[in-house]
Amino acid sequence: MMTTLFKRHPRACVLARRSLGAVLFSVALTAAASPWDEMTTGLFNEAHAAFSKEEKAPGADLRSLRFGEAVSLLNVQPRTSSNIDRAYAILEELRTATPGDDIGMESRYFQGRIEQVQRPTPDLAKAEAIFSELVRDHPEKLVGQRARVKLAVTRLYAPVSPAERRDRYDAFTRDAGQITDPGIKVQMHLLLGEAARRLQYGNAEELAHLLAAYEAGVTKRRLLVEVLVRIGDLARLEGRKDVAIKYYTLFLEQFPRTDRRSTVEGFLVELNKKS
Repeated sequence: MMTTLFKRHPRACVLARRSLGAVLFSVALTAAASPWDEMTTGLFNEAHAAFSKEEKAPGADLRSLRFGEAVSLLNVQPRTSSNIDRAYAILEELRTATPGDDIGMESRYFQGRIEQVQRPTPDLAKAEAIFSELVRDHPEKLVGQRARVKLAVTRLYAPVSPAERRDRYDAFTRDAGQITDPGIKVQMHLLLGEAARRLQYGNAEELAHLLAAYEAGVTKRRLLVEVLVRIGDLARLEGRKDVAIKYYTLFLEQFPRTDRRSTVEGFLVELNKKS
């Protein structure tokens, strides 16, 4: 069903890949494409006005349009606490009306994002509770998988003991195997790789997550540059010569005009000398 709807509204699909800091959302959108077009291009004020106008049209899909109105409100300029509160209230209406449909689940997810990053003073405990609820109730759905990533952000950097933090890291590492969406799997492994680096869990831990992210499919070119070089660097430092050579070579093949070329070629020369 979701694929059919996104084919019908391709701009909604684009927006689903971009909104709110790379948040992905898959929701049954049946409203006209125009407001979603405007949000895709960053015209949030115009999109909000369009959603509000279309709600008054005969036969309008009010539930979908109200969801769009709430999402656009979070980005209307200037950003205000009152707009955030209004958006949260709309999302609450949508969630409580039909909590089990796509819009109901996505409304709950966006409520978690509001508590996590949108309010002047984040309520991380409330965000954690919302994301935990989505993971528990919808583990196989995309909304539950995205919530798992956001839950990891909150829990990995919470003020807990080093032992508790490591337990959480290990748990999320195991959880990453349950993620079926390639893009979300990439996000989780990159997040865990960054956590391994920041928390000083060792090069081998970071390398394992970057390799898993690459295998899942890193599609953004600028990100792929960093992943390939970082894998090569970590493998070289860990003495995994074959892995280092493979990923440095992949980097040079895919990015032949990069300004890092001479540095990477130098590493390859040294590695091949040790063959």
